[in-house]
Amino acid sequence: MSLRKYGWLFITTLLLGGLGGILVALIFDMDKLLVGSTGNFFVGLFMYLLYGMTISIVAQMGFFAYMTINYFAKTIFKTASLWKSVQVFLILFVFFDMIYLRYTSFGEGKGFGTYFIEPMLLLIVAIVTAYGKVSLTNKSAWIPTTFFMFVVTALEWIPALKEDNVRATLSMLVPLLFCNVWQVMQLHRLVKRES
Repeated sequence: MSLRKYGWLFITTLLLGGLGGILVALIFDMDKLLVGSTGNFFVGLFMYLLYGMTISIVAQMGFFAYMTINYFAKTIFKTASLWKSVQVFLILFVFFDMIYLRYTSFGEGKGFGTYFIEPMLLLIVAIVTAYGKVSLTNKSAWIPTTFFMFVVTALEWIPALKEDNVRATLSMLVPLLFCNVWQVMQLHRLVKRES
């Protein structure tokens, strides 16, 4: 990947994170934004734009951390199928942990089923993204894309998951998903060898 292509990915991901932040503001804080003057509205939107851009930096660090781990894992595990099996195991492990750890932290007096919502939502997005990636590239993209979209996004999402607050979890998830889906769907275009 050339520096020009990386710069393009960095800027577009940053802008998408900002767009996700603005979307969060319009969904969750529209009533607060409309209180006061017009300046209050635009300053509030600007703050959410910066919030989304900050989340996009976290998403970009996660993306390049996964790319590095993936590179080393392919050399450590002797076969590609072994590395894919490890990724499937980690997807299942993180799915279980997202439910169990949140339930043990916040689940007193609440039903166990409510803690399935976040992991199921993230898994559905991961599978849909993987389907899109496979349709653009090849079948070998299923597991790595699902792993990145589920496991890496869950790790990036940890600060919000420590709160028992739907607004906090979703306000971080929206920019993360904007950025991670964008990055994984652009990767094959950016590393494509020119003939």
